[in-house]
Amino acid sequence: MKLKAPLITLGAGLVVAGVLYGMNVSVTNEAARNKAATAAAPAASPSQAQAPAPTSAQPSTPPPGDGTGNAAQQGTITYAGAVDGGAASLGVVVKNGKAIAYVCDGRAAESWMDGDMANGEAQLNSAKATGNLTATYTAAQMKGTVKAGTKTWTFTIKAVAPPSGLYRSQASLRKKLDASWIVLPDGKQVGVETRNGVLQPAPPFDVNNKTAVVDGTAVTIEPTSPATGY
Repeated sequence: MKLKAPLITLGAGLVVAGVLYGMNVSVTNEAARNKAATAAAPAASPSQAQAPAPTSAQPSTPPPGDGTGNAAQQGTITYAGAVDGGAASLGVVVKNGKAIAYVCDGRAAESWMDGDMANGEAQLNSAKATGNLTATYTAAQMKGTVKAGTKTWTFTIKAVAPPSGLYRSQASLRKKLDASWIVLPDGKQVGVETRNGVLQPAPPFDVNNKTAVVDGTAVTIEPTSPATGY
């Protein structure tokens, strides 16, 4: 009977040890399972990765008519209007960077000029050194200074549509009528003719039929551009 208490105590200790051993094994196995699951998890695919925020595409070239002047270098564009103060009128026709211009006061002063227009700037000169034009421009307007003979004017003129523009009597008929005109946006014609070496107001012409009547005879009038010259 004296040995029973120690045996009971030993048995209880063995039971506790067994329980603790079982708990340790369970924890160890759970940790191993978690590690294995983490290693087996697939990496996120590119499609699952967060995509960067989209950015709006930027145009590679500026749109036409953006105010830089480049738009006026392509195709054909015509500017026409009165100089500041209205003492004379001016027309400019541009085709693919080449320009021709005519300024006239409708009485006794005129000048034809030509040259290049690029990068928003124009420098035109007359073949006989009777005039010149210096200006800046966009597809909508031109602004600068123009000279004819001893007269100089500042101007701001707008782009216009036909029949506004520059006109001159046909070269083969200039012995009968040597005249030039600017047709303004309101339809007004400003021009002069040379008769016996003297400048005087040019007669009006029919913008639809492009003819002027001189001494009862119809004389052909033609639009002027950098391609035709003056």
